[in-house]
Amino acid sequence: MVEELSNYLKECDIEVVAAEDFTVPATKEDKHSILVLPSYNILEMIEEAVDEEGSLSDYVHKQLEEVHGLSVEDVFRRIVKSHLLYTDIESELKSLEGKNFEGIYQAYSLIWEGNELINEQLSETETESFLISEKWVQDRLQDDALIVLELPNASGYEAPLWVPMGGYNECPLPVYQSVIVKHWQEAYGIKILAVTEDTWIFQAGSRPQTYEEAIKLAKEHFIFCQYVLDEFPSLGHYADYLMKQDVWHFWWD
Repeated sequence: MVEELSNYLKECDIEVVAAEDFTVPATKEDKHSILVLPSYNILEMIEEAVDEEGSLSDYVHKQLEEVHGLSVEDVFRRIVKSHLLYTDIESELKSLEGKNFEGIYQAYSLIWEGNELINEQLSETETESFLISEKWVQDRLQDDALIVLELPNASGYEAPLWVPMGGYNECPLPVYQSVIVKHWQEAYGIKILAVTEDTWIFQAGSRPQTYEEAIKLAKEHFIFCQYVLDEFPSLGHYADYLMKQDVWHFWWD
């Protein structure tokens, strides 16, 4: 599997590392060093992209045209619309046209109405930052090797296109992931640390400095991946985490 993936990624700067030789790659100032844990789901999505466009690079370039034509609000609107589709919320409350981010979030919050998770009161949390460990990697390896993919700093948002995962269950489509990563890259200077068939791990270059900024970012994360709140009692606790810690861990069931 690693051999097939590395062949598709040959136009990128990659290194194949045997499992027994693995160490967590150091963060580089001018590049994203992305740990790619091979999976059959990722390989299948790449194969579908290549079948459709002829090569992985052609697929990436075509998807980038869509990425550059979408605003981040467009993408959050589309994600929330898909979540609302099969709810029994009144149709007029589901309408997102013309709404800004706060209006989009308010519609999304209706899914969670009455749940303590959407409590926005800033609350102290002692949750420690997620760390990529050798054990975490070994537990998720589906092969005897893995790939370190390096992308230029400015091109980090292309990672969800070079390593497509998502578009199933609640996980957004790769093109939507790319738009949101671009937004966070510009706002918080995120570095992309790792990707698996169901996980993205980012490291923020800066943190939100005010409660208002932190709660908005927490809402963005919650729309992007509802499971960010699995380890937190509420949105307010997660906002506190984002003001204290740099690593953002997104995992989809």
